[in-house]
Amino acid sequence: MKNTTKYLLFCLILTVSGTGYLRAKVMDKIVAKVNGEPIMSSEYAKNKTTVIEQYKRAMPGFFNQENALKELSKKVLDQMIDDILLKQKAKTMKIKVYARELDKGIDEIKKRFSFNAKGEILSGEMAEKAFENELNKENLTLSGFREKIRGQIMVRKLIDQTIRPKVKTPSEMEIRTFFNKINYIVKGDSSTLKNLPEEQQQDMLAVALKFKELTAERLRVKHIFVKIEENASFLEKNKSLKKARDIKKKLDKDEDFEDLAKIHSDDKESALTGGDLGYIFKGLLPEELEIKAFSMQVGEISKPIKTKFGYHIIKVDERKAKQKLKFNKIQNELGQLLSAQNFKEDLLEFVDKLRTTAKIKLFIDEKK
Repeated sequence: MKNTTKYLLFCLILTVSGTGYLRAKVMDKIVAKVNGEPIMSSEYAKNKTTVIEQYKRAMPGFFNQENALKELSKKVLDQMIDDILLKQKAKTMKIKVYARELDKGIDEIKKRFSFNAKGEILSGEMAEKAFENELNKENLTLSGFREKIRGQIMVRKLIDQTIRPKVKTPSEMEIRTFFNKINYIVKGDSSTLKNLPEEQQQDMLAVALKFKELTAERLRVKHIFVKIEENASFLEKNKSLKKARDIKKKLDKDEDFEDLAKIHSDDKESALTGGDLGYIFKGLLPEELEIKAFSMQVGEISKPIKTKFGYHIIKVDERKAKQKLKFNKIQNELGQLLSAQNFKEDLLEFVDKLRTTAKIKLFIDEKK
């Protein structure tokens, strides 16, 4: 299964498996066996929840697809099977994990417990207690936790010894061909995506979007947002409009935009930074806001603009002109992206070979 989703899952599960984090205890049962080694429902549930949360943050559009949740659940279980196969392979190759490596890995995880929910630094004793509490929640002993971390380190060493040294370094011609394809997409020509697998199309689009952000005309925008509730009455809508107009009157009297955003904006996240939305380019904002923003001068403040969400008062702080995408400026970065793609393909091919000789039994419907 050579695709980006599977590789992303591999990275995520290596991060979350065995770290001692479990949101809730569930009644354990075996969901699969890999060469006789069981996968328990508690671990499966934990990994699925964590990966879903990661996807919601990193790839929210993924869940717009039909049966996205079922597909992701299946992929999580598939990846847990692959993870076990890699650990089993590392054991057959007698890959050693030295005490200092294990201690270092555990110390890295323990550092995550050095801060409380408010970001305050905890004393060494309190941090150790927090770590022990997490182990207890998962019903893990310290020795059991060490074995989980040992397995993860073994897999990483297996990859470093067996796969990474064989990864092909892309040639300049390959990098330039990749650049040309990306440049076409940045300019709005998606013909280079035709006949490519869907996952590869998504890869290309993600890279193109990144470089489009860096080269497109950009505005640094602040806004003050007055929300209109979804089922608001006519009277409530008028109150929102009046509030927005009152704020604009204060701005017309030279009251500070950032101060008013912190006090009045219903976008609480941007309000913390005085309404700052950062740099935006065309296609990111609702059409009503975008048309107005790109017609404004630096320093100009708009009247209240209505969208389906409410009223926005925007201010343009900075404008950056459109730039040409130049090969020599991004050659190294594109080379790294292609190298990562080659590594991903080699890794997934290695795992697929392990599957061909493995005895895998499923005790649940993977799609659930």
